[in-house]
Amino acid sequence: MARIPPVMPTEAPGNYNTGSLFNATTKALGDFLTNPPRYKGYATSAQALLSGTTLVPITLDTDDYDTDGGHSTTTNTSRYVCRVAGTYTITGCLGFNSSATGNRGAGITINGTSARGSITQQGGIASNSWCAIVTCDAVLAIGDYVELVGWQTSGGSLNTAVTAAFGPSLTLKWIAA
Repeated sequence: MARIPPVMPTEAPGNYNTGSLFNATTKALGDFLTNPPRYKGYATSAQALLSGTTLVPITLDTDDYDTDGGHSTTTNTSRYVCRVAGTYTITGCLGFNSSATGNRGAGITINGTSARGSITQQGGIASNSWCAIVTCDAVLAIGDYVELVGWQTSGGSLNTAVTAAFGPSLTLKWIAA
């Protein structure tokens, strides 16, 4: 069920801030701001991406936290579905196993469309794994979905890396209404 950020109360001289009015406004706002919507999920298994420039959603099978139940680990596991409208800071991390051939890319999509300024790419590295962090702020409506995406052009299948340091992860933090 979607939450709605409480509105800051206003008061006029002569009005009385009763207990029920205080709880419905000031306390509700404080409760919301001390527990804003936030999510962090990650992948524990490698995902094979075929060579090509098509953005492939990355499966996230484990959640560190999900305050509003926007992610399922059984259905549409690549998607975080917004439950509280507002502006979010979105951060993704994606790593690939080492390969010197082709390029790698990582990004964030909202409703299947690349978020402005959220895609990065780089050539493959022969002696080491490749990792990227992508981030953006975005205004989300209830029902919008966010995905971490990746692509690679090595000429064959290439697995995502799943170490704790640079395995696939997606984090969202609500920052404003």
